[in-house]
Amino acid sequence: MQLEICNFKGSLTMKINTEFLNNLISQISTDQMMEHLQEFSRWKKLAGTKEEAQSLNYIRGVLDSYGLSTTLLYHDAFISLPEAAHLEFNGKRFKAITHSMALPTPEAGLTRKIVDLGSASQATFNATDVRNQIVLIDGMATPEMAKRCRHAGAVGQIHISPHEYLHEMCLSPVWGNPDFETVKNLPTSSAVTLSDEDGKKIREQLTITPDLPATIHAKVDTGWRKTPILIADLEAKNAPEDAPYILFSGHHDTWYEGVMDNGSANATMMEVTRCMAKNRNAMKRHLRLCFWSGHSQGRYSGSTWFADKYWHELHRDCAVHVNVDSTGGEGNSLLSTAPAATELSEFAQEVIKQHSGQGYDGNRMARNSDQSFWGIGIPSLFGILSCQPNETVGVRNALGWWWHTPYDKIERINPAFLLRDTQIYAHALAHLVSDPYLPLNIAAQVADLLSNIAEIQLPSECDLSLSALHTEVEELHKEMVGFQEQRLESPEAYLKRDRTLMLVSRQLVPLDYTYGDQHSHDPALPLPKWPSLEPIRNLAGETRGADALRLHLGLATRSLNRLLSNVRIARALVTA
Repeated sequence: MQLEICNFKGSLTMKINTEFLNNLISQISTDQMMEHLQEFSRWKKLAGTKEEAQSLNYIRGVLDSYGLSTTLLYHDAFISLPEAAHLEFNGKRFKAITHSMALPTPEAGLTRKIVDLGSASQATFNATDVRNQIVLIDGMATPEMAKRCRHAGAVGQIHISPHEYLHEMCLSPVWGNPDFETVKNLPTSSAVTLSDEDGKKIREQLTITPDLPATIHAKVDTGWRKTPILIADLEAKNAPEDAPYILFSGHHDTWYEGVMDNGSANATMMEVTRCMAKNRNAMKRHLRLCFWSGHSQGRYSGSTWFADKYWHELHRDCAVHVNVDSTGGEGNSLLSTAPAATELSEFAQEVIKQHSGQGYDGNRMARNSDQSFWGIGIPSLFGILSCQPNETVGVRNALGWWWHTPYDKIERINPAFLLRDTQIYAHALAHLVSDPYLPLNIAAQVADLLSNIAEIQLPSECDLSLSALHTEVEELHKEMVGFQEQRLESPEAYLKRDRTLMLVSRQLVPLDYTYGDQHSHDPALPLPKWPSLEPIRNLAGETRGADALRLHLGLATRSLNRLLSNVRIARALVTA
């Protein structure tokens, strides 16, 4: 397959080594990846278990044979493994599963009245007394629902699956291991999930006898375990001194065999690396692979621990984080919704188009997929690349009915889609490791910030103005456009450009994707656009009078100070 140079709009035309790119793409072997998947299907890789270690040792052996330098790290992680569960109601026993981080029930079970909340919106919770009761909820168990139950005082959750399949979930909204500050946010209720048919039966009975109690039985093994992280480094032979690296990561722990989620992604990582190792002379930046544990049963504990432990090294040397999850799934033909940071969206668009012919409008990164590095200021690319078309969406993340079930087996892999997805990752990584400078359109990111600021209309009686911030961001945009249009000649100049782009990202990415500072981890809950603006948005939307405005004003002022500070530092870096 011969590929042309990707021509990114504006100032980001890349001068990639086309021989390197074409060699890399053409050498990717579907057979090789399917062989890996056959191996992965042998193990159920729950975090911190013997089978997980066996699978990881297999990956390590393969990567060693490719000439990579590998390291296996172990650390303490708060892991929750769901075990047996069922529901008793109206003299009948219903098949059910419980969930990671849910509370186990007493030996005799948890018996309470059922309160049917339907879709269980926040407004419904607010309007309903569910204290010390079991709530019945449509849809899969989520951290958001666990949070609502905790605040409302519910002691049990019964979730009704959208179909006959029961999907394993982790209920914790705590990103990574809990600490003294976040442990109070762990779930405080037991939880089970039933099929749609069984949920319908329970609802029908409740219409006849609304006060009929239910008994939840659930065993959950939750506690601290040693879990592994496999690191594999592919050194660029011709990289300049002090060259940064690209982080290429995916989780290794699974539910059941997890051949798609996340065995296929691990196979993609291995195959891209095999081909890249054969062509490493063209690399100008290093490649670091990380295989995480604790993604599925520890709410991203592995990547969070790594981000904290190696914060300074990541801050200094990691240019971009490329995440891979669930490649090549059967029916996963849609690529137009793949996530990318704004500064990488144009880049993603061109790469996806060349391999799929599909349009791509850009999709904002979501708070999932081991995105533990935003606080550090590292831009992110991808995660879930391909998914089910909209008309077949029936499960969270649109990855197929088998997602997080015992049916996630090798039969659910489409080899042609696996090849396509892997080629997209290879193509993107080829640019990231070999282009003269990083394809980061930070001017586009700044333009997006400017647009979000312009949408905010503060009340006239509010003692706060966004005019200074608006001016600073406008100036940063102009300076960023000029910086990206500079014509450079020497490798030293390219490296300096990369380092400047990375330092600017350290200021802007936390504003774009975090509420807090660079050393924090926000909850595993949905994020708004530019969460750093959220206190200011709350001030703008307040309608309850002067006292409420005053209560918002302090937070909004601090948010404004944070934005102004980071933007001014970014300007200084660009103009230095």
